[in-house]
Amino acid sequence: MSLAIITGASSGIGAEFAKQFKENGLADEFWFIARRTDKMEALRDSLGVKARIITADLATEEGIGAVKRALEEEKPLVKILVNAAGFGNFGTFEEVSERDCAAMIDVNCKATVLITHMTVPFMEKGGRIINLGSGSCFTPLPAFNVYASSKSFVLHYTKSLNFEIKKYGLRATCFCPGWVETEFLGKATAKPGITHPKAMKPMLKCSDVVRKCIKASVKGKTLCVTNWYTKLQHLLFKAVPDVLLTKTWLGMLTKEEITEEKEG
Repeated sequence: MSLAIITGASSGIGAEFAKQFKENGLADEFWFIARRTDKMEALRDSLGVKARIITADLATEEGIGAVKRALEEEKPLVKILVNAAGFGNFGTFEEVSERDCAAMIDVNCKATVLITHMTVPFMEKGGRIINLGSGSCFTPLPAFNVYASSKSFVLHYTKSLNFEIKKYGLRATCFCPGWVETEFLGKATAKPGITHPKAMKPMLKCSDVVRKCIKASVKGKTLCVTNWYTKLQHLLFKAVPDVLLTKTWLGMLTKEEITEEKEG
C-alpha cells in the first residue's frame, strides 16, 4: 500500500491531489486532514479508497496535536505528504484583523513546518513532500501582504528542507500556481470594502496545475511554477526592482466602497 497524507483535503487543490494520485497509481491509501468532515468523507467515497479522516483546524494546537497523535499511534509508512492547507485574505494593514493575520501565519507557515517535521520520520525512502506556495511569493504585495509573505516563507523553507532531508532519500517541491479556480479566491475577497485586485486573470484549472506539479515532484524538482504567466512573473521578479513591481501591483488594486441602502 502507498500512503499519501494530504492537508487541506476537503476541497480545491488538496482534493485534486487525492484524485490524481489515485488515477496515476501514486497512492492507494490516504489520510485526509481538514476542518470539514463531510467533505472529506464525500471525497473518500467518490474515490473508493481507504482513507483515514482527521478533522482538525491546523491554526490551533489541538488540530496539530490530533495529527501528531495519529502518527504516533499508527506509525504509518508514508510515500507522499502534501501540505495544501492554506488561508488568505486580501486587505491592507487596517483592513485585516490581527486574528486573521495570525491564522494565515499559523496555517500557511507553522502548520506546514510542524506537519512536515512530524511526518518525515515515517516516510519511506524515495518519498515526496509537496508544499503549497503561491505565485504571490516572489515579491512584496501590499493588500496581500501577510499571505504573500507567508508563502515566501514556504518557498525558502522548502528549498532549505531539500538539503536537510536528502540523507533520508526524500525530496520536497514548492508548488507555485497563479490564480486557480477554487474556493480560496471567493473567501479571500468575501468581505465588502476590502482592497483587492480588479481582476484575477488568467484563471487556471485546478486539475491542470496539480497535474503539472505532480510531474515536477516525480522528477524531483524543488520548484514548480505552473503556467507561462506565473513563470513570466517569476522572471520579472528576479530582474526588476521590487519598488517598480509594487507600483505596478498597486495599480491593479481596487476598493469597493460600502453603501447603505436607504429605506424608501
